[in-house]
Amino acid sequence: MKRTGTLAVALFSFVALAFATPVGPTYENLNSVLWFQTSVDYQANATQTYRSAEKALVRALANPRWTAALEQTSKFQTLPPAVILDLDETVLDNSAHEARLVASGDRSNDAAWESWMNEESAGLIPGALHFLQFARARGVTPLYVSNRTCDPTKANDPTVKLLQKLGVPVDPAAAHVFCRQGAESDKTARRAKCAAKFHILLLIGDQLGDFLTIPAASADLAGRQKLYQAHEALWGERWFQLPNPLYGSWLTALGSTIDQKLSHLKK
Repeated sequence: MKRTGTLAVALFSFVALAFATPVGPTYENLNSVLWFQTSVDYQANATQTYRSAEKALVRALANPRWTAALEQTSKFQTLPPAVILDLDETVLDNSAHEARLVASGDRSNDAAWESWMNEESAGLIPGALHFLQFARARGVTPLYVSNRTCDPTKANDPTVKLLQKLGVPVDPAAAHVFCRQGAESDKTARRAKCAAKFHILLLIGDQLGDFLTIPAASADLAGRQKLYQAHEALWGERWFQLPNPLYGSWLTALGSTIDQKLSHLKK
């Protein structure tokens, strides 16, 4: 009886170990990363988004009643003009980091992301730099609201150094970079800070949360759809969203397992 029990325990341990041991990369994100990095389709999409934003900026400058920020409600006409942009996958291309995760089979994690930021190896999203130069030439200040962990007041901050190295218009001393504070990823309060000092003409990002608040009760697919429909007229007019198939709140809304994701396929 004792031997039988020992054998059962050993068998259970073997099965548990087999399930716990990584079996190698799943390559679930492979096509997304390859599309982002290699397809002219992505380049064209990003470029046309920024070119459309340039045309909208010209219209916005001619209309003193125009504002893109929901947080901006009154007395903004005399404020200096600005545009709010996200950084990652909006201005900065971090797809090399995602490619490393795919190739290694590792999951996204804070330590790997911190190491990537410190490496200062991100590139530029197509069309981003031209748009930023276009805006600056017309007296419009770019404001960057990012969920990166960074401190723009420090001269050696990796994010600020990267932006400067890439030629992105940024003035750390003027507090034009608004990073995440602690674990708070919602950008509403930071957009409100921008709206208090600037006339916000456009919002540009790659996530729904770059444009509006997503209440916890609206974080699922149905809630996100309602938020989109409620503000549909703003996209392509005052809000410009770049494609990001790599990660984001859209993916979280689907669920974490393959079965959950498969359940959302429309067949």
